[in-house]
Amino acid sequence: MAKFGKAGKRTVHTLKGAVEVAISEGEFLAYTLTVDGAIPLFTYACKHTARLSQDDFEGHPKAVYEWSWSKDSDESDSDDDVYSVAMLFLSALKYNLVVEHFRQDNSLIETLQNIDYESTESSDAFTEPLRVFTK
Repeated sequence: MAKFGKAGKRTVHTLKGAVEVAISEGEFLAYTLTVDGAIPLFTYACKHTARLSQDDFEGHPKAVYEWSWSKDSDESDSDDDVYSVAMLFLSALKYNLVVEHFRQDNSLIETLQNIDYESTESSDAFTEPLRVFTK
C-alpha cells in the first residue's frame, strides 16, 4: 500500500503502465471509476487536452462512471500518448479505477489497472497515468 498527499492510501491490485492498442483492429480501452462518498470530482485527459469530467455524465453524482477510449472511432491524438485520471478527495472518500483492454468483439484481452484510492483529507488528489501506443 502506497501513501499520497496528507492522508491518502493507494492499493494496487493490477498496474500496467503502458499498453499497445490496435485501433485499426477495433481494440479499445474501457474505464470504470467507482466512487464512495458525496460528490466525486475527477478529470480524464491526455497530454494534449482534457477529455471529460464528472459533469459530462448523465445522472451525476453517481456511484459508477464508465467510458471507453477508441470504441468505434479513432480518438487518439498521436500513436504515443499518456492518458490519465485525476481524482480529488474534496467530498469523495474512495475511488476504484479499473482499466481494461478489449478486442472489437468485446472479449477481454487484459486488465491493465485495478487500483483503490482513499483519503479523508479534502486537499488530497491523485493522478493515475497510462501510456497508450496505437497501431
